[in-house]
Amino acid sequence: MKKKTIIVIAVLLVAAAGVYFFMLDKPLPEKTYSTYSPGDYFVTNIKDSKALIKTTIVLELHAYEEDIESITQYLTENNHILRDIIVFTLRSKTEEELRSENIDLTLREEIVNSISEKMEINYISAVYFNDYVVN
Repeated sequence: MKKKTIIVIAVLLVAAAGVYFFMLDKPLPEKTYSTYSPGDYFVTNIKDSKALIKTTIVLELHAYEEDIESITQYLTENNHILRDIIVFTLRSKTEEELRSENIDLTLREEIVNSISEKMEINYISAVYFNDYVVN
């Protein structure tokens, strides 16, 4: 009886090792970077000012390659929400803030955080400004 128990345990250990080796020890797929453009430029008024801001923005996505197509489709279908979040983030700044030295870093972080929070997504990793004019 004791011998049969030892043989059963040995067989189970070998089977568990085989499952681990063939199924669980595979490297996870790596995330890749892609970009998404929420459309043409943004032009909006500035808080407490008669000036306007004009900018073009590109979003960087960081996700698994097989998810990029569905993510892009989701962002396209909800582009109106995305643009609204960006516009109101830009409009929340004063002219002095928008002309400050490190505003690009602040805006990048705020736009990513606002989109992530309001749209309940976590794959936008960066914001790039193709142009940025306050006039």
